[in-house]
Amino acid sequence: MGCNFQNIYRIKAFRKNLWRLFALLIIIGGVTTAFAQKEKKEKRKKSKIEILHANDLFFDEENGVKAKRLIGDVKIKYDKTIMTCDSAFVYNSTNSMKAYGRVHITDKEGMELFGDSLKYDGERKLTEVRGRVRVLTDDMELHTRYLDYDRQNDYGYYWNGGIIYLNEKKDTLTSQIGHFYNAINEIHFKDSVRLRSKEYRIESDTMNHNTRTERTLFFGPTTITSDANFIYTEKGWTNNKTGESEFTTNSFILTDDQQIWGDSILYNQKTELAEMFCNVTMLDTVNEFIVQGDYVLHNQEDSTTLIVGMPLMTQIFDEDSLFLHADTLFSEFDSTRQFRRIKAYRKAKFYKSDMQGKCDSLVFRDEDSSIVLFYDPILWSDANQITADFIQIFRTNGRLDRMVMNDNGFINSLEDSTVQNIMYNQIKGDSMVGVFDTNALRKVFVRHSGIAIYWAKEDTSGYIGMNKANAEFMTILLDSNEVEEIILSQNPTATLYPIKDITPRMMYLKNFEWRGDERPAKKEDVYNWKEKEAIKEGD
Repeated sequence: MGCNFQNIYRIKAFRKNLWRLFALLIIIGGVTTAFAQKEKKEKRKKSKIEILHANDLFFDEENGVKAKRLIGDVKIKYDKTIMTCDSAFVYNSTNSMKAYGRVHITDKEGMELFGDSLKYDGERKLTEVRGRVRVLTDDMELHTRYLDYDRQNDYGYYWNGGIIYLNEKKDTLTSQIGHFYNAINEIHFKDSVRLRSKEYRIESDTMNHNTRTERTLFFGPTTITSDANFIYTEKGWTNNKTGESEFTTNSFILTDDQQIWGDSILYNQKTELAEMFCNVTMLDTVNEFIVQGDYVLHNQEDSTTLIVGMPLMTQIFDEDSLFLHADTLFSEFDSTRQFRRIKAYRKAKFYKSDMQGKCDSLVFRDEDSSIVLFYDPILWSDANQITADFIQIFRTNGRLDRMVMNDNGFINSLEDSTVQNIMYNQIKGDSMVGVFDTNALRKVFVRHSGIAIYWAKEDTSGYIGMNKANAEFMTILLDSNEVEEIILSQNPTATLYPIKDITPRMMYLKNFEWRGDERPAKKEDVYNWKEKEAIKEGD
């Protein structure tokens, strides 16, 4: 599966630097405080405004309000905050001011604000910066045309588009609206939020970031795109402190070789574990299979995946698909890290139109395109029921190629169910190899202690008897599930028993079982597990 979740979370560099946007509050707040009246219940004395320089100072009156008018190379100091501009109006009675032309504010931390004009309304405690507004810090730069600071509610905002440059201008964030809440340490971006960097791109309707907890939330349609993957979500969050991220509400992840959907996708960057909850679907476009389940645990470090909660794997073929269910599915690489293996544990059952099977556990192996069945395996292929202690199926281009049956191999096929004692064709041996052609069993090679029962009949007169053959080695040729020829070698014996001489006990080889009621008839039957019925002694 190998989805590269780690690249998704490189946005932590963005989160780390985003707190510098609060420089806006420090800079603008420092200037507005300089012209504000004393706060109610103020516990310490505020610094006084110092007019450090102006080419000309006039006492003027504007709309009936007296003002100090400063013109030319204006420089004002408040505490350790410095503002320069071409001209300014100071209204002592209303605690307000206006500044025009090349407005430049520098605070004690070296952060800077530039604008064409600045207006402070002392009564509303609102600062407005207009024009070519820029805010600079060590690693952040904001550009906008409209920047306000509401001192009474302690937040700043722009509303007509803003551009933020981060990481030495390697990253760019744009949005139509940006709000900075100093009291709760949060920054909210709304409307056409775009984050661009060399390694990833984020597009969102709404994005909130808390500078104290370092938690970023996404709302509305959001995409995160990198060279490694593409994420879509309509709600989610990331936390730089804990390394956790979660994407919820219509979320999915796309990579070059995989597509993942889930109601909730949780990733821990520190442990490199990803958890997916409820209605999880994983599509492997390289190996062409789909895995579904209620819970998926993915380890990024070793690329292992665990699926539980009604898991279902669908192997896609050109003409058909194979559907597999078990209590647990587990995917991992082999020791060479080149080939993937998918393991199904406990009550594994699968359905394909031309082959069905069940066992306790099985393994899909990429290295040889095989399926290995363990612990009471049973297969059904067309009219044949196949059992052994160990079964391995080899495929070529999605088609059955051959099958190995080791220890107690047994092949049964129904011959006639209309008679009182049902007739079955049977092949048994210590080990067998079956060869398929166009997904139909055509040859069976029996190695060691071979024995076979097959029914002989005339085309018109019905059955004439039962053949029973023994040999150390056998080659059995089949056509449309009927025995066409048996080649015996090494101690061969063969006997044709007339119908009148056949007793029920003669009709079945030792350990014969017919388990047709356990066979899945459709893909939904893989969820229905039926235990093997015990054979009573004497049956």
